[in-house]
Amino acid sequence: MNASLSEFKETILEHLLNLLWRQWTAIGVSGYGSAEEAKVVDPEALLLLTLTVARYDARLFDEVLGWLEINGGYLNVQRLQNLVRRFDFQAKAELSAVADRLGRESSVALKWKKLAATYSQDAELPLFYMRDGRPMPLPDNCDVIFQCHGLLRPPVRTRGLSQSFPRDGMPTLLLRLRALLGVNLRCEILCLLGSVDEIHPSLIARLTGQNPRSIQNVLAEMVHSGVVQVRTRAREKVYSLSMGTLDALLRPNGFTPWQNSVPLFRALEILWLGVTAPKRQNLGPLLRASEWRRLAKEIRVLLGDAGMGQPLREGSLFAGEKYCAVFQEDIRKFIAGL
Repeated sequence: MNASLSEFKETILEHLLNLLWRQWTAIGVSGYGSAEEAKVVDPEALLLLTLTVARYDARLFDEVLGWLEINGGYLNVQRLQNLVRRFDFQAKAELSAVADRLGRESSVALKWKKLAATYSQDAELPLFYMRDGRPMPLPDNCDVIFQCHGLLRPPVRTRGLSQSFPRDGMPTLLLRLRALLGVNLRCEILCLLGSVDEIHPSLIARLTGQNPRSIQNVLAEMVHSGVVQVRTRAREKVYSLSMGTLDALLRPNGFTPWQNSVPLFRALEILWLGVTAPKRQNLGPLLRASEWRRLAKEIRVLLGDAGMGQPLREGSLFAGEKYCAVFQEDIRKFIAGL
């Protein structure tokens, strides 16, 4: 593996971990974010990306476990399963191991038990890795719960420093809505409605990873509250918030700062797993350029769905190995702005 690729991976990892720390600390994880988070945090999407990337930061991984022990009741377990299935997030065994731990030790154990039995892997592999990709050393006695799911790590000992999520601020809006209304579709729908003038149900379903029919049914019910209104546009129904209603909660400073985290975080997971894949570590420039084109094609649609535009230039416009430098330049610029 050449020095350029090693430095490229280190840059990506640094920015991804900064993003994860920033979002988790905004909702109560003990730690220090590099900047203040302004957007609404999507806890399910955040957890799924974290379970992949935080394998390179054991402290973050375990601080999140501690936060889940306190706040796990406000996560939507069914939505987690839907996102894994529909977007193919890869941290499946990790998710079941976390659910298994929460199913035994948290105050909301029952909701996690089914997820704990959903995924596993046959071969036992280290959970944590050092920044250079080498596995972290393992003790003689590994954590029993994680080992049941094929993941080897030291016994979990959370520090107990994480807190209940803050009761104000936009990052915790979705969690606060769930505390008020229950863990259900209405909370994500209200966040999306607050972020735009009006929106079609199919777009809400795509951006949240929820079932389109369920979204449609819930919206139809919400119209009867007077908080949500509907109109017909080009023979389709679009929905919006009634003017002035819930503005203090959803729009205190303008539109709700909702980020389409599901497609964005899946794109980031694909990127990280793509640049660290063993098959891509010792390629010549021409073959690596070909692999970068495949990787860019895989994440380009997701970035578009996330509202990020198209930060990656089209690979076919650059001959041969020239695309290596183009891809790395585009990725560096993109992740620096996250």
